[in-house]
Amino acid sequence: MRARGERISRGQWLAFFALCLLGASEWVVSGAWASPLPASEQQGLRYFVTAVVLFAVGWKRVGWGSLRERRWWRLCFASVCLLGLPALAAGLSDLGDVTVAALFALLPVMVVVLVSAFGAGVSRLLLPASIGLAGMLFLLPVGEPGSLRVVGLEGICLAGVLIAAGASVWMYGLLGEFAVIEAAVICSSANAVFFLVMFLVSSVGGGSGWGGEWSWRDFGVEAATAICFVLPQIVLLVWLMREIVPERFAARYLVVPLLTVIEGYAATRPELPLRLVGGAALAIFGAWRLMTASGRDEKPGLVLR
Repeated sequence: MRARGERISRGQWLAFFALCLLGASEWVVSGAWASPLPASEQQGLRYFVTAVVLFAVGWKRVGWGSLRERRWWRLCFASVCLLGLPALAAGLSDLGDVTVAALFALLPVMVVVLVSAFGAGVSRLLLPASIGLAGMLFLLPVGEPGSLRVVGLEGICLAGVLIAAGASVWMYGLLGEFAVIEAAVICSSANAVFFLVMFLVSSVGGGSGWGGEWSWRDFGVEAATAICFVLPQIVLLVWLMREIVPERFAARYLVVPLLTVIEGYAATRPELPLRLVGGAALAIFGAWRLMTASGRDEKPGLVLR
């Protein structure tokens, strides 16, 4: 693992951009093929396929027997906090993709605050994180909070943002114990189980929309989506979270929605309002400063173990 505070390499830049581009482009698949499955079932199926493929590829090259000597269960929980719980909170809030993306743009600010609280000198990054957040609020057409119900739903989503921020910091300290493919299998398996449990709970509770009709063709689409989008994202995410510090990786939550907006405008080619251009410029500046900031002021007493 690279020492803290070092500048990121060209390979890490490319991996970071690839991860963001994959995350921003999943809407293309969703638009081209409307799955009959609810979002949680889709996610569980995709993570399951990802785990199976990764295990099939890497089971001979990784010392699975030594897992009992390491904190694999902590990595399971941290990965669910990073991926599963925030997705559940966003789904429960039912605020729409635009509002959810705007709220998750708070994550870089939260990560900087958390890392600073654990003794690392990164408080100077609060300004670029805030600039990036301001850019996203300009970029995404989010209205003012309405009723108390809407405020409560936004609170649920913000709880997911805070959980994801804490998990980002925690996982940086955990991943050093695991090989990349090993950690990717653990993370995808843990989230597959998490969404399966959510399916069972919802089914017992009489929730609607679960267990919808689907065909083997639908399964093939979900499996292809898992292999083409989810699998490379999990591998890149694990590798990058081992190699770059949490406050840098948090720039992802600015870049992904920015790329999504750019792709959407490139596809529809409407007139570009000044607000959009200004918001994009602020988001790009904030993300760039987070990614290129020099070394920390001091060696941190972090990371959560």
